[in-house]
Amino acid sequence: MLKRSRPFALVALLVAGALVAALTGAATPLPAGQFALTGHWVFNSVLQVVFHIDGATTNIDAHADVDGEPGSQVVQSDTHGYVVGPSVITKFDKATLATQESISPPANELPVFIEVVGGPYLVYRNAGKVVRLSDPPTIVTVGGAVGTPIVTTDGMMWLHRQDVGQLCTIAKDADRIGGCPVGVPAGHPGALTIVDGKPAFVDTFSGTLHRIDNGKLGEGVPIGVPLSPNARPATNGVGGKLAILDPQKQTLVLADTKNPPEKALAVALPVGDYDGPMSTGDVVVLVDRQSGNVLTYTPDGVRKESKPIKQKGGTPRLSRGEDNRVYVEDADGTQVVVVAKDGNVQDVSTAERPAPPTSQVNAPNPNQGTSTDVRVAAPPPATSRQPQPPRQPTSERPRPPVTPSTPPPVPPGRPGAPPTVTASAGNGSATVNWGTAPNNRADITGYQVSWRASTGQTGSMTVGAGARRTSVNGLTNGVSYTFTVAATNRMGTGPGASAAPVIPRSPVSPAAAPTNPRATFDVDDRPTRDVTVSWGQPALNGGTLVHYQVVATGLGTRQVTGTSVTYSQVQASNVITFTIRAITRTSDGQTLTGSPATTQHRDSQQNPPSGARTVTISQGDASSTDNCHRPNCYWVNTTLSGFAPRTTYSLRLSSEDSTNVVTEQATTDSTGRVQYNKLNYDVIGNRVWVTVLQGNVKSNEIVWRRK
Repeated sequence: MLKRSRPFALVALLVAGALVAALTGAATPLPAGQFALTGHWVFNSVLQVVFHIDGATTNIDAHADVDGEPGSQVVQSDTHGYVVGPSVITKFDKATLATQESISPPANELPVFIEVVGGPYLVYRNAGKVVRLSDPPTIVTVGGAVGTPIVTTDGMMWLHRQDVGQLCTIAKDADRIGGCPVGVPAGHPGALTIVDGKPAFVDTFSGTLHRIDNGKLGEGVPIGVPLSPNARPATNGVGGKLAILDPQKQTLVLADTKNPPEKALAVALPVGDYDGPMSTGDVVVLVDRQSGNVLTYTPDGVRKESKPIKQKGGTPRLSRGEDNRVYVEDADGTQVVVVAKDGNVQDVSTAERPAPPTSQVNAPNPNQGTSTDVRVAAPPPATSRQPQPPRQPTSERPRPPVTPSTPPPVPPGRPGAPPTVTASAGNGSATVNWGTAPNNRADITGYQVSWRASTGQTGSMTVGAGARRTSVNGLTNGVSYTFTVAATNRMGTGPGASAAPVIPRSPVSPAAAPTNPRATFDVDDRPTRDVTVSWGQPALNGGTLVHYQVVATGLGTRQVTGTSVTYSQVQASNVITFTIRAITRTSDGQTLTGSPATTQHRDSQQNPPSGARTVTISQGDASSTDNCHRPNCYWVNTTLSGFAPRTTYSLRLSSEDSTNVVTEQATTDSTGRVQYNKLNYDVIGNRVWVTVLQGNVKSNEIVWRRK
């Protein structure tokens, strides 16, 4: 169970329900249903006050004094609110506005907040713990780090464990995990979402969407746009589409969820540091943490609104209520931007404490405390209304109402946890990305990036205050690493936020095509001759060579350990095509078949072998397009030869990060040749290649370098 402390009183004593009456004009305390999940609570850490915003009217209809830490946020159930900070959770009653108890969280990290029936939930992703804020609170241990969860309408929570390749479930009101019924590729980055009311998995490594039905992972539907490993889908659809934020490419992808899908939209975003996306059902909501702008987009990719957050310090925070509205708070909870389901945006100020009406404030009484003992009195019930006291004579000067003194400013504190920490694995390395941490009134001086391996090894490094990305080298391939980022200011180092575990691996892919294939023989030998087929060893792409497979038309298949083989007694008049592939094996025993190379035996050497199709690429001149940026962007010079004349072929550019960076078409000339120089690329250090999809003819591979 979570640790609790004894209940404590409000800073300004509130009689049950009186403040609600003062703000709304009600004669009796309002039931908890008045503040059911139709609005949003926000915590102002400067005033130490919680405010309730009616989502439909954007009016503030209640507030109460509650102690909380800088950077805290509020999550609500039907009857209670919870001010959630890095080291304490404070519970208050939504009907009486009285603070009830404090609770210690199970982990020192920023959780994911989920307001749904059966909850609310706090999901501590790195610790692999889910807290249901029921009475009493319940902790469910998942067994490992998880990604951002989703909850379907039946109350079922789904969580992705990337390290083991499992999708696990927690049923509504359950006190333990129900199992992990769905398997996904282990180590593949990805995230859960909801499509047509059912869970689905977005594999950002392969760029595919998989529906989950009857506990099984469905066939992958191509997103249609190559995704970065740290791309993030919204947990709910928008107008029949799936919204995916790709922070690395600064794009918002709007993908069709049907099979087969229509063409996806890739919307270029202004340069920024984005949080989100979140969906109201009709619009997508993003927040640029650099500029403080709240952006909304329609399902057609049209920007509908751009609303600035007035307080530029710290990091704005998004949350999605069960009322399908999206609420964006500034770092201290002094302003809230409310995005309605239809995309209408309203600004609500929570910077000042609403003053109670003077009729509700008692004049000081010499027999009852000092002149600063201010209380908000509850009116008597309507059924037992008492006579009013006589009015004060007009000749006697009325005493002015006592105004509560302004609370002292909150002193600086340690920074909050950085938002949106992600990690992507490389070859013996990893790249860690994070957002700007709340500074809590003291400038951030740096970020500490630390990691822990599944073998128990640890490490750390410190980067500057302006850094939002760093590379960690010298890691061991095949070992799982969890990366945590924490911010530091003059008050100390704040809580860390962690990315889902990643596993660096040696880049292993099918071998390239053997080089320089040739068929040689003595043309004077008739009617039969010996034909020797030879080739050069291709790039093995991280695998271990097992043998070569040589297929000769009419002569069968041979397995060859060297780089040549001789066929005896070949009829001189026969036309024979030889296809050579390298067969390799990965470290875990998987066998891979490489790309083919072909050559031919013909009686006339002057007749060129029409079947010898080759694709050759090289890194060309500097380039720049919407999705390819200087100074790393260059053209990919691509040459096809030996193909059918005047035929259009699909050229797919691939890299270590994406099997389909882009696919375009080129048409050969009358000789079956074309030089196509309209593909480009910009990730330094990655291997790239081009494949002609008709016949799966693969080019040589090159490592992208900055010229």
